[in-house]
Amino acid sequence: MSKNKRRFYAIDLFAGCGGLSEGFKQAGFDIIAQVEMNKWACETLRTRHLYNELKELEKGYLYHRYLREEISREIILDGYPDIRKSIFYRVIQATLGKDGIERILEKIESSEKYHGAPKFHVLLGGPPCQPYSLAGRSRDRFGMENDERHYLYRHYLEILECLQPDIFVYENVPGLFTARAEGKKIFIRILNDFSSLSPHYEIIPPLEKIYEDPCSYILNSADFHIPQSRKRLILIGYKRSLEYENPGIKEIFTKLYKQALKNRKGDPLTIDDAIGDLPVLKPGEGSDGWLVPYNYNTYLKDYQIKMRKDSPGVLNHRARTHMKSDLERYRFFIEHHKNGNGAATLNDLMEKRPDLIPNHRHLDKFLDRFKVQWWNRPSSTITAHICKDGHYYIHPDINQFRSFSVREAARCQSFPDNFKFEGPRTEQFKQVGNAVPPLLACAIARIIIRELKKIYEK
Repeated sequence: MSKNKRRFYAIDLFAGCGGLSEGFKQAGFDIIAQVEMNKWACETLRTRHLYNELKELEKGYLYHRYLREEISREIILDGYPDIRKSIFYRVIQATLGKDGIERILEKIESSEKYHGAPKFHVLLGGPPCQPYSLAGRSRDRFGMENDERHYLYRHYLEILECLQPDIFVYENVPGLFTARAEGKKIFIRILNDFSSLSPHYEIIPPLEKIYEDPCSYILNSADFHIPQSRKRLILIGYKRSLEYENPGIKEIFTKLYKQALKNRKGDPLTIDDAIGDLPVLKPGEGSDGWLVPYNYNTYLKDYQIKMRKDSPGVLNHRARTHMKSDLERYRFFIEHHKNGNGAATLNDLMEKRPDLIPNHRHLDKFLDRFKVQWWNRPSSTITAHICKDGHYYIHPDINQFRSFSVREAARCQSFPDNFKFEGPRTEQFKQVGNAVPPLLACAIARIIIRELKKIYEK
């Protein structure tokens, strides 16, 4: 195979809707297999593969017709049975921890064989992060001890040891090592388990550095041209034997961290960069699927141009309906800030509008449960809780005074506009909130693929 046609292959475990996969695909990886348990997330993965396969065949217009709801996905797949078969192999709906590892490995290896992949180069993934999250622990102080999900990483380890890719990327929330004594024990156990695998994987940064400074593993999306402050724990490991072929491979994370520091010197992207060009919606307006073509009679920022690329219009952009009392609260919090008083909390609401105090428990613990996302700042971390209510993601425009749509949340996460989220709106929100920002994944993937090319394209 010639150098310019060499492919690098990746597998994504706990794939969700494919944020990690999307970033690695953008960087040039072929995503051979994605393992995910949620049926709607799997539908989203299948739709994304449909886009990629049609684009490769220069039939992208068919995908645009699907987005416009002019033709069904099934009709397209009936006309392209090879694409149907490829998607069947790539998307593996299974639950790690319940479905047998042997069965999942068989499906992964079947996809490898079908797609002619000589080997897997990178294993991606991160188990469900709720037991480690600060929000989750504040709701259940014994969540870490009582939640079996913090042992799901062992299934990742088992597949890693069986497939033996060159590199692994393991992501999770920073709360993994900030969660009281039990959480720190789990974090150290994870590190030791990774380092004891055969073949041996070197973890970057080195283990001793993590023990001294756990923050050396944390990357913030805002440092990678993403309009969101979102910190993620990233573990990268490589086979020790690769150092003989490319000594620079041990600098992967250092290069990432230096890139973050360099980007941090500039102004971060903001909510205005993220969603300032999207159609105006009042509560209840819009569409869960196709909405409208873009308005081209407006000045676009660089990020907006990037998000619009190869999309015929706006998808998944429907505003929730809200109770009248919530709308009044939203108005209060927006006006409070616009009047020069700074961001309001529930204390301000209790003082100035006691009639609007919500009927919730633990009001003293969640003083910022209503939060406006201001035009001139990056968004707060988009979490899966957005599927339950949007109080933490209030639109800054007082003329819209509503919570974010799925597309607005997706823009903050750096999903391109032609990335269609399947399923009911609640499921769409959940997919967006659980995802890794694709542009963060792409930054990681670009550095990894450069180091792999130094080994395989000599």
